[in-house]
Amino acid sequence: MKTTLQILFAILLSTSTYGQSTVRIQINHLLDGVQFENEVNSTNDLGNDFMIDRLQYYLSGFSITHDGGQVTTVDQFFTLVSLLNSSDPTIIELGELVFENLESVNFHFGINQQANHADPSQWPTGHPLAPQFPSMHWGWAAGYRFIALEGKSGPSINQELQFHCIGDEFYAELEFPVSMSDQDEYILVLDAEYTNLLKGIDVTSGLIIHGGTGEVVDLVENIANNVFSSSSTTSTEDSELVNSFEIFPNPVTNGVFTINMDVARSNNSIVIFDALGKTIYRGNQTNSTQIDITNQGMYYVSIADGSGKVLATRKVVVQ
Repeated sequence: MKTTLQILFAILLSTSTYGQSTVRIQINHLLDGVQFENEVNSTNDLGNDFMIDRLQYYLSGFSITHDGGQVTTVDQFFTLVSLLNSSDPTIIELGELVFENLESVNFHFGINQQANHADPSQWPTGHPLAPQFPSMHWGWAAGYRFIALEGKSGPSINQELQFHCIGDEFYAELEFPVSMSDQDEYILVLDAEYTNLLKGIDVTSGLIIHGGTGEVVDLVENIANNVFSSSSTTSTEDSELVNSFEIFPNPVTNGVFTINMDVARSNNSIVIFDALGKTIYRGNQTNSTQIDITNQGMYYVSIADGSGKVLATRKVVVQ
């Protein structure tokens, strides 16, 4: 009995040393290395010309690996990445998780089987799995479109291009190793290069595939292996270009706060996201900017360069 109690005490002692840390994922949306824009002509690795005017996809099944291979999952958390109206970075807030050493951040492309075949009407308006326009749901039997990519292709970029990926078998895990500890906040910064969506896929004559066959398989392979890459910044450290970056007051009591910054490079922008990753403000960088936000909550203020890469981020709380 004494040995058992000693073991239990040792386990409790070791786990009690773990602290809570905020974990976020930031996805920078790129096309040919610059910030993604709809209806911009591009070329894949085969020399095929194309342009995209609709790009939406689901991510879910988020988890972290930590402290010698332990896995902590973030249950029932879904993100619809939509580039219909904005290509600002997508911020995914995983919340405060308990660990000491972070070893990898993981998520899945698509939606798990149970949620994929559930009734979309059960979700409240605004939820990623609630009915969308344009629709991301194919039907109860088939489930959701894991990705909807539409546009044009061909030598004159006038041939229809459509990929609607459907099927539980395409639910794929992506893992991004990191090695970090002793921080209150962790940010996994990913660059999503959408030119690579069509890597190795011949679209010279256009292509329309709705389902789970043919080149859709190649598209999902590209998502799993070629689209996302970890940026050089995987922490809350500022870029060396940022000399100073302050927000006051913080927390904010009357909705008005001031952003002061000094950045070595010009032509930057200020981007403010809410806790769901929605962009609520975007403007040109100035040394001092006053912002008025009336809705209570937690927000992220970022400095982004001309390509959309975030140089520094601060959290601000509006009470």
